[in-house]
Amino acid sequence: MNSPVATFKAFAHQHDDLPAFHAAFLVLAFLTAGLFNLGAFGLLVLAHMSLDIVKYRERHQFSWKGTFEGVVRESLVDVTLLLVGLVFSVYLHHGVGVASVAGLMRAELSVLRMLALLVPKLKVLHHFLKIVAHLHHYLEQVHPRHRAEWSGMDFLCFYFIGLCAFLLLFAAPLMHVEWSLIGEILADELIPWRI
Repeated sequence: MNSPVATFKAFAHQHDDLPAFHAAFLVLAFLTAGLFNLGAFGLLVLAHMSLDIVKYRERHQFSWKGTFEGVVRESLVDVTLLLVGLVFSVYLHHGVGVASVAGLMRAELSVLRMLALLVPKLKVLHHFLKIVAHLHHYLEQVHPRHRAEWSGMDFLCFYFIGLCAFLLLFAAPLMHVEWSLIGEILADELIPWRI
């Protein structure tokens, strides 16, 4: 007799071999990334950073400086992707800068904006789910480049973070719109319960 618990255990052991599971996971990831705003994914990054603080400070007994470096190294790509997504969200918003263009052009920009936001969301979601799926292993492993020199990719991420911060700080004057409109766009994109 096959109980529900035995069926679930069998599925848990064999799910990686099932193509239907991978297809369903991919569809759910796309739906999740499409439905939620960047603020929800920002919460995932904050949860990841909190886990890194516990990992480096409590588990590996690093100083606060070493802990901070570990948190930055672990989350650098995710933070960069979120800020790039936020810049796309502001600069490709239908209410900013494209009010005078035709409806077809506005529709094309909306599709471009959706795709530009989908990529960072999917990457952050994938990274977070990978951590959660292998939590014990994740907590045991220190970042491979911890206490090493910053790589070219790290500097590229820092450059994009700075560029995104500049573009967001000066979005209103650069696009000749009111700060209130930029504030509304940022609130819609960053407050997680505004779906």
